[in-house]
Amino acid sequence: MPMLALRYLVWLVALRVVFGLLVQVAGLPNAMATAVILAAAPLADIGYQAARKATSVLRLAEWALIWGMCLGIFAAIQIILPAMFVAPMRAVLSDPAGLQQTALILLATGGLMAVFLWIGARSARGPGR
Repeated sequence: MPMLALRYLVWLVALRVVFGLLVQVAGLPNAMATAVILAAAPLADIGYQAARKATSVLRLAEWALIWGMCLGIFAAIQIILPAMFVAPMRAVLSDPAGLQQTALILLATGGLMAVFLWIGARSARGPGR
């Protein structure tokens, strides 16, 4: 489990850095939907790795644990750490509308993470299985 967490953390940070550079250099739009997809897409790899390295078929509770771990890492990196160090983020979270927006993003990210985790797990089984 710790290796999956580290793998997700590296994916999350690397994709954010690369996308940040592309926003600055190539002028790509920096939308919240993009941030949600960037946070969820690595779960295809995480699901693939978890299914391949498991000694038996993973149960729903184990998949939920992996999903929750990744969602927690996302929340820590994208919401909690910025709120600790950036005053405008604290202001956003103290406003009900900002808190609602943040909760909506967290919900959307969690849903998309579940989809990508499922895609990764199916990919590990191979075609037709």
